[in-house]
Amino acid sequence: MTPPPWTLRGHGLVALYAPAPGSLLGALMLLRYASSPVGPYDELLWVEAPTPSPAGPRLQVRSIFVSTRESMVWGRRNWGLPKRLAGFEWEGEPGRGQVRVTGEDGRAVAHLACQWSGPRLPVTTALLPAPLRTLAQPALDGGEGWLLTTPRATGHVSPARLTVLHADGLHPPLVSARPRLTLGVPDFRLVFPEPERAQKSRPLGR
Repeated sequence: MTPPPWTLRGHGLVALYAPAPGSLLGALMLLRYASSPVGPYDELLWVEAPTPSPAGPRLQVRSIFVSTRESMVWGRRNWGLPKRLAGFEWEGEPGRGQVRVTGEDGRAVAHLACQWSGPRLPVTTALLPAPLRTLAQPALDGGEGWLLTTPRATGHVSPARLTVLHADGLHPPLVSARPRLTLGVPDFRLVFPEPERAQKSRPLGR
């Protein structure tokens, strides 16, 4: 059993997108967890905001792939994250290289090239109001209601560059879109707490 809370450590990259006026904001995250309650694993995800939820407009993970079955099973069960299993093939070293992500069916999910360098600046999500960093996910696999989770993170960030060579299995528009801000994350500590559960018909406080 690996119930929440989870504490995870690792490194990765975050790219923030602001598409055409009137469309959703989004973030692409490529993370390599060196330690977690289910061991090391890789993760690629696309998150959007604002999306409707019982708590009002919140973040929602729309697509997410992980490299281990344990992470997939418990991410779905604990927080309603729609994790799917994939293979991650890396070329290069942390902070500079490429990754190809392939789904269980053998289809290409994404092909990314990234690098970061320069000064490392400390960062913490504590500076953001809780509603701006709360994930609202519909329960999965026969569950009912919603799971509202407010992660906490600390670490360092550096300037970074990202090239999306392929993203049809994750979020196809990423190939033609340019991120407004791309940050390398040389190190981070992330805490995923126990979620708050809510029924769709019962609004929650903001």
